[in-house]
Amino acid sequence: MAHGLEAEYKISISSRVPNASTPHTITEIGELSPLGNITYSNVLNAEGAASLSVEPEKVPTDIAARLKDLKETPCELSVIRDDTIIWTGTLLSCQLQGSTLSLNARGLLYYLRYMTLEADLIFATATDQYTIGKGLVDAYQDLSFGDYGIDTSGIGTSGVTRVRRYIYTEGHNVFERLQQLAEIDSGFDFWVDHDDRDLNFAASRGSDKTLKVYADQSNVLNPNVFWSVAEDNVASDAIAVGTVDDPTSGVAIGTKSNTALRSKFGRVTVFVSADGVSTQATIDDHAQRVLDSRDSQILIPGPSVLPLTDVLPTDFGPGDKISYSIDVGTLGQIFVAQRVRSQRVTINELGVESMELELI
Repeated sequence: MAHGLEAEYKISISSRVPNASTPHTITEIGELSPLGNITYSNVLNAEGAASLSVEPEKVPTDIAARLKDLKETPCELSVIRDDTIIWTGTLLSCQLQGSTLSLNARGLLYYLRYMTLEADLIFATATDQYTIGKGLVDAYQDLSFGDYGIDTSGIGTSGVTRVRRYIYTEGHNVFERLQQLAEIDSGFDFWVDHDDRDLNFAASRGSDKTLKVYADQSNVLNPNVFWSVAEDNVASDAIAVGTVDDPTSGVAIGTKSNTALRSKFGRVTVFVSADGVSTQATIDDHAQRVLDSRDSQILIPGPSVLPLTDVLPTDFGPGDKISYSIDVGTLGQIFVAQRVRSQRVTINELGVESMELELI
């Protein structure tokens, strides 16, 4: 049986101290000795998560003093592989069960979920969508004690323009609106770097690594593959409904069709609500984006893939296109080259790594 690679992993805990007019201060205060497995994940256009357990009596005093009240003394958790930070996020919860203390963290993008607009933010004329996304984050981080250190200074332009009106009394959460902006046709991927906390926008995150990163019989632990054409996996027709500035004129409706899929599989219609979107072209983009995401069957390999010498967990991530092939007996060989939606890495007490992947 193949064995995964061993790496040296450390868990670092840092304090987060809010400042009134500057980014929150992040200061490393010590390391933890995990009990059993460490797990962390990276997800396309989402924050990912990390979890581990420790023995309470072995937690250093200065860390223990902060863990007992995460509201008064917020913390961040970093996963370090061979002296390189590969994951960082906010420590969200702790749970004591007998002699085991479990820690759960969410990635840096989670800070955007804490942000809800406190003033109107209006882009009445055609504005680059990256500028709008940056404006959402900046509007909140400019508030007193609201700067979580998510750096937007490196964001450029996309060449795609939108019109947006965010009225604060409607309750616009920054993460939700950024996600909605990114998901429409000609949208973008977004993520925060673990090391420098830069917020990144790109038409498509990742690159084509099909010739370098692969999963096959040599490193697939369990040759189980799930594929599906359930109602939330495929669609030939989409109806998107939004809102309009003038309530007397009804709602904005966009419809799109995939006639090729309709003729091969049959007609499958999906409905999507685009609250807060009033521009017809944007509503149409929402409908098209839904069809693009459901134009083929979903395939989930797994459950576990062992890293090999030339395919490490740090060699690829969400958005990268990789190769996956598996022999399914009488059905023959299944081969796909698809993007990684999520990558979940587990490290056991010996430092041996395994991965679970979801492809799109």
